[in-house]
Amino acid sequence: MVGDSFPERVRMGLLTRTFPPELVDFVIEEAGAREERTRGLPARLMVYFTLTMWLFTSYGYGLVLRELVEHWPLRNREAWRPALSGSLTSARARLGQAPLRLLFDRVAGAGGTAATPGAFWRGLRLTSMDGTLFDVPASEANAAAYGRSANGTRPGPFPQVRLLALVECGTKAMIGAVFDSFAVGERTLAHRLLVHLHTGMLLMADRGFPAFDLWQAAAGKGAQLLWRVSDSFTLPVDRVLSDGTYLSHLNGARGKRTTVRVVEYTVVTATLDAEGVSEETSELFTLITTLLDPAAAPARELAELYTARWTSETIFKHIKIEQRGGRTATLRSMSPAMVEQELWAMLCVYQALHHLVAETAHHAHLPVSHISFKQTLAAARRSVGADFPPSATGRQGP
Repeated sequence: MVGDSFPERVRMGLLTRTFPPELVDFVIEEAGAREERTRGLPARLMVYFTLTMWLFTSYGYGLVLRELVEHWPLRNREAWRPALSGSLTSARARLGQAPLRLLFDRVAGAGGTAATPGAFWRGLRLTSMDGTLFDVPASEANAAAYGRSANGTRPGPFPQVRLLALVECGTKAMIGAVFDSFAVGERTLAHRLLVHLHTGMLLMADRGFPAFDLWQAAAGKGAQLLWRVSDSFTLPVDRVLSDGTYLSHLNGARGKRTTVRVVEYTVVTATLDAEGVSEETSELFTLITTLLDPAAAPARELAELYTARWTSETIFKHIKIEQRGGRTATLRSMSPAMVEQELWAMLCVYQALHHLVAETAHHAHLPVSHISFKQTLAAARRSVGADFPPSATGRQGP
């Protein structure tokens, strides 16, 4: 959609609309990050500064700060002295990562309703879990904390952070996220996300996740599961069902086992060319699920549903290409503590952009997938500073 499709009231002050000053002050107090004396770069301003960095990823610190203050009343701008990059780095360090983590916790979550296209299937909320890697600056501290991937015997050029997210398929909302060193596997991180699962969800995941302990833990939260397995995964046929799917089981330690239903299928693609119609058959897809009844969960519907798992990939593309500024862009931070702060801010800003996408889709009576993330990001950038400095009943910024 074009930029003019965004509701006029949504264009102004995206950050302070999603993260009002009262909420920002609350997470600062909750994290114990309130400054003990008056400073030129107080905690509230630094929260908004850290968020704004993710709207202007190609800008240096000075230009990011200018985006915040250029719309201030004239008397404030005359009193303002531009902060040096070193001062802004020190102020970010004083703030720490906890306020941004708490801020994300407050805005994360599913928002789709039964009327939202693609949000539900047969009464279950559709969700997806997947991971990605982010390059961070090659400082000694980052290298020690996060490690590097290796190409044969040669380490990669940058340390990497592994991020795992749980998302809502119909709205592309972030429900929860965790991150750690490159050396920490996706299955380990997945256990930390299970707190967000509950009855009424259907969780989809790719072939890197199936394992007895993780499957049991996820199913134990009450969610239904639909995960792809790799070709090497052993699935004995225990009983063939009426629709051609079959019951099998996963083996755990000390003789433990759990029943799963197996859905196998291929995708046939027809192409019309000068010589007529040709067909190409895909590789064999194998899914395992907790939905054991073919009548309640038809195999064809499950196969079609699994394509929604790519929602996670789409979200990571939005973040890493449009929001971050390209696949080769790294984060800014030279220390692990600031990397964490930067990543939580990234997730907060993505969620704010998602809110704008969802509201725009609602006003235009369109699915979320029809709203351009790139144009949403452009609208958000135009809104920065429009209602700064934010006011609240509590302690004021500069």
